[in-house]
Amino acid sequence: MSWRTCKKFDAHVHLLPDERSAQFLTAEGPEAPWSQCSAEDYLRRMDRYGIEKALLVPANDQYLYYQDPHKTNRFLGEIVKSHPDRFCAFADVIASGAYFIEQTPWILEEAVREYGLCGLKIHPTNLHMDADDLRLVPVLRKAAELEIPVMFHANPCRLGFHDNCAPDKINRMIQIFPDLDIITAHLGGMKWTDAVSGCTWADMSYILPELAGLYGIEQTNRILRAFGPDRLLFGTDFPQGDYDTYFAILDQMDFTEAEMEKIAWGNIAGLLTPEDKP
Repeated sequence: MSWRTCKKFDAHVHLLPDERSAQFLTAEGPEAPWSQCSAEDYLRRMDRYGIEKALLVPANDQYLYYQDPHKTNRFLGEIVKSHPDRFCAFADVIASGAYFIEQTPWILEEAVREYGLCGLKIHPTNLHMDADDLRLVPVLRKAAELEIPVMFHANPCRLGFHDNCAPDKINRMIQIFPDLDIITAHLGGMKWTDAVSGCTWADMSYILPELAGLYGIEQTNRILRAFGPDRLLFGTDFPQGDYDTYFAILDQMDFTEAEMEKIAWGNIAGLLTPEDKP
């Protein structure tokens, strides 16, 4: 069984509102990745690459999505409602000064109960707060109450706020909320060793080609093995991840067919849609 042909659930996908894609189209042209982020574009790509289901995640970014998180969550909810067999989506929140602590729990509850979203995305860099910032506690409590998972962006790489999404900070929140399923995105970036030692679920989005280019195939295999098939989630960070590249790398790993089924589908399906577990 190859990664091109196996049953797959991409656990990290970005689709943009039409007006945002149009801005990229005007500025960067039709071949630019972010110019091809409509649901219709991506559904065709899903069929081409055998992606049976995808998890849509926002970025807490008013420039990619909307300044009003209610509007972003409605947009994501409409996609899920139109294609419930193909998409799930996590809720967005936006930094709102002194109102963040007060408003975000209710924004999340509305997203889940009114728009049908099934989790929460936290992007510490875009929120300008650390992953273990106590201002996040109320919204994480709400996620635990709603029994939904939370995904943390974890790819510390920028100047200024470069370290606020480091895995060791996410690990602290995992310890504070042991009853909350927390996904560490991008394997923790180049701080993957901290993610291995403390994080629970981890998706390989964006970072897999970076690891293969930096360390080579054998060491990349060792890194994925360190996380183990019971924790890993297949994800690409579309449109920044290319399926052909992912399949070429993953086909060189030494996972058994049963392990592939967990990584490609079973783990994320068990978190989001237990009835879909293999």
